[in-house]
Amino acid sequence: MRPALNAAIAPTLKAAGVLLAVLYTISLGGCGCGFDCGDDDDDRPLSTALTLGFSDEALDELKQVVLEVDRITLVGDGTPDVVVDTFTVPELGVTDADSVQLDLLDYRGRRQLLVVAELEINTGVYSAINISLLDGDINLSYVQESDDTLRPLFQPAGGIALPGFALENSTEAYTVEFGLALALRYRAASEDYLMSSDGIRVLDTDSSASVSGRVASSLFDTVDPCDGKADPEAGNRIYIYRGHALVGTLADVHTGDSGSAIPTDAIAPVAVAALLENALVGSWEYSAGFLEPGDYTLVFGCSSADDDPVEYDGISLPLPDNQRYEISLGTGEQGVCD
Repeated sequence: MRPALNAAIAPTLKAAGVLLAVLYTISLGGCGCGFDCGDDDDDRPLSTALTLGFSDEALDELKQVVLEVDRITLVGDGTPDVVVDTFTVPELGVTDADSVQLDLLDYRGRRQLLVVAELEINTGVYSAINISLLDGDINLSYVQESDDTLRPLFQPAGGIALPGFALENSTEAYTVEFGLALALRYRAASEDYLMSSDGIRVLDTDSSASVSGRVASSLFDTVDPCDGKADPEAGNRIYIYRGHALVGTLADVHTGDSGSAIPTDAIAPVAVAALLENALVGSWEYSAGFLEPGDYTLVFGCSSADDDPVEYDGISLPLPDNQRYEISLGTGEQGVCD
């Protein structure tokens, strides 16, 4: 039974979660595009059944990125705040728990974990989503590196603050996409990680688009200068930029806090996808889910192992320099670009 809402106070609600794993077939044949329009619904019900999922864009050099989620707060704008602080996620074996622990790397591309399912709340504008973690303890929130070293993961002071949304329909589904190449920061001084809000997107699940594809291994083990690396399979990523016919410097991941000078014509990526080897078919593949519909430019980079999420590193992109592709993604489209 769904909990009743009290319009006079900020309610504390129980979330029920289930695992939704959607795997999309990756086909060959270059860049494709399509478009699917949905009809607008002018009816404005008083309440909506909200579903909220977590997904990620993984980093190839990490084995686990584990979050212990303690609380999710929807900050109301003219409506009461909604606080979710009890979790039931059957697929994780969690029932009426005060927190839920999940490994983001289990939910790559279009896969997601539903941490809130069909929660009935008031329609209206929610100006922000605040995700609070239990952090600072490698038994709670932590990162497992490629050599199996465990390091604690911290949240910013006050939690992870994200943009909100307007709920207008009887059912709504949103996904929090953790772009780890932008959001996850290693702090050498304290030898731990910080999950910042940068690079984390909140998108309508049904209307968001995705792109996936295969990358020829010859790009990073036979083509100059990529074949000169000590480990040809390391540091290979797909950088995704918004728009076509881009004029300027296709930049690596960075923020305005970079200590290195950022070119005035720098274009920052909106997403970065790691390459993963599909041992079953012997191919290298990438997937980027939950993108806004629109035009994108994809480039391959083979020297991205040291791309710092804050600093502008001046990494040459694309590399090799002819690996630049344009694709248009329609509403809900699953685009393919090889």
